[in-house]
Amino acid sequence: MPESMPSAFVLQWTLEAAAEAGVHAARHHPWVVHPFEAVLGFELQPTQLYPVAVQFERPRVTTALLDDRLEAARAAYLVDALELALGYHSPVRLGEHTRRAMVDDVWAMTLARAQGQRPPERGSCCFIYVLPGVHECSGCPRLRRR
Repeated sequence: MPESMPSAFVLQWTLEAAAEAGVHAARHHPWVVHPFEAVLGFELQPTQLYPVAVQFERPRVTTALLDDRLEAARAAYLVDALELALGYHSPVRLGEHTRRAMVDDVWAMTLARAQGQRPPERGSCCFIYVLPGVHECSGCPRLRRR
């Protein structure tokens, strides 16, 4: 297994916690969650350490319609997620392109899942295909190169 896979997964899971909070707060409440400003936190599953619960304080209350709330939530997520992704300390090299693409990919995947849509094509790779018996995920950029 390449060393980049665990690093990519940790970054993706962290970004996903922020995206989930933003998408679901905007879809189900009159809120816009700005991850850093809202003191976003998450609880990890005790043995496998993936996010299982997200909590936040101080969402911005808005009277905007759903599409406008989602766009405001996306904009807030992008600011903080990009800062987090670019500053993420990985023990192995994760290139800037991968980090930036993962920020966009995670938001798009979270929104698609919330809307019951297929996962969109990705610009970043999670490297799951390197595990024995596993193939590329739906939307993997590797599938476009073939």
